[in-house]
Amino acid sequence: MQLTEHERGMLSGKYGQGVKQAMEILTAYGDCNNAGRMIPITSVHIAGNYPVLLDEGIEWLENIAAGGTKVKVLTTVNPEMYDFEQADALDVPTFYRERQKKIDDAFKSMGITLNYTCHHYLVGNVPRFGDHIAWASSGSQVFANSIIGARSNRDGDHVAIAAAITGVIPEWGLHITENRRGDVLVDLGKLDLKKYGNTEYKTLGWLFGRLLGAKNPVVANLPPDIDMENVKGIMYTMTVTGGAGLVHFVGITPEAPTVEAAFHGKSPRHPDIVITQKEVDKAFKEISSAKHDKLDLVIFGCPHCTIRDVQHIVDLLDGRKVHKDTRFWICTSRWVKTLSERMGLLEKLQASGGHMVCDTAPCAGPYWYLKKQGVQVMAINSAKANYYAHGLCGMETWFGSTEACVESAISGKWEGPR
Repeated sequence: MQLTEHERGMLSGKYGQGVKQAMEILTAYGDCNNAGRMIPITSVHIAGNYPVLLDEGIEWLENIAAGGTKVKVLTTVNPEMYDFEQADALDVPTFYRERQKKIDDAFKSMGITLNYTCHHYLVGNVPRFGDHIAWASSGSQVFANSIIGARSNRDGDHVAIAAAITGVIPEWGLHITENRRGDVLVDLGKLDLKKYGNTEYKTLGWLFGRLLGAKNPVVANLPPDIDMENVKGIMYTMTVTGGAGLVHFVGITPEAPTVEAAFHGKSPRHPDIVITQKEVDKAFKEISSAKHDKLDLVIFGCPHCTIRDVQHIVDLLDGRKVHKDTRFWICTSRWVKTLSERMGLLEKLQASGGHMVCDTAPCAGPYWYLKKQGVQVMAINSAKANYYAHGLCGMETWFGSTEACVESAISGKWEGPR
């Protein structure tokens, strides 16, 4: 790679061992991907939780943070393993508390913003169109590329942390204009999308990942007035069944006002893939893994619940009590919890027997200790969270709408379609 004088200084150790280690990671990463140079970035987002870093990662993090190493750009953090303020009430094992504290201590010493949410673009980490960034959270990384028009690859945590320390990232992949060109045209024209809710769009995302892998899809014939939550439903789900980092939603994505623009003027004459309702119905049945109806947990918040989500869930509860044998969690950021308390939503949720759990999320690691506490069967309105619960932890999951999950929490058994 062709490095600037300043970058060579970082690599030589001129600015400290932490910076040197970070540049060693980035130059190796760049060489692996045939990058010609480094480019400056404006922000970073990292996972930073124990299931991602593990003990070896903590040792590496503490080592790289030693000597006063600081991040150079705004850097935010994904949800962690547990709610720090409710660790005792939720019976979080000491093992995880000790390890998460080591991670957080290192992050604080480096100047990382400890917001603990996957909705970091809603609470301050907002890049501009065309900005180069390094975001390690797959769902928000696709959001940045597809909705904001910023530029990021699906970088791993070690790479993103190294980028935060140096302020640069190797120029390859989706940082390069030509690589942002659409690869495959997906036509939704045969679907009756007027009947689609958030659950159906998440199912569509599940199918997209299966069909498209790491290609850049160009999605045509979405409703022009589609709710952004439904667009997010597609993006956050397709990142677990596929590897795409950019989706061109025609008429929504800044770089895709038209099909032709998404393909850089070289669009196919006919769609490559035409999605049918039969395929969507089949995909829906693939998501759930449960064999038993009795529910141990109903959980929301992957991605983190917005205040709008909380309002909807509390309205659906309508003062009714959650079944005595079923836990009920809303996972969100501490900012949304503050709003919920101010609006009277938290009090209503707690009166129904529910809990608002902050700074963690279904995908961030609570499955690891909840399973040991006897949680085996759960209902989730997130296809992505279902994937992690079953695929990584072997738990039984039911996937369905928010409405179906709330009704199931009241009865204590799955009430939705299967």
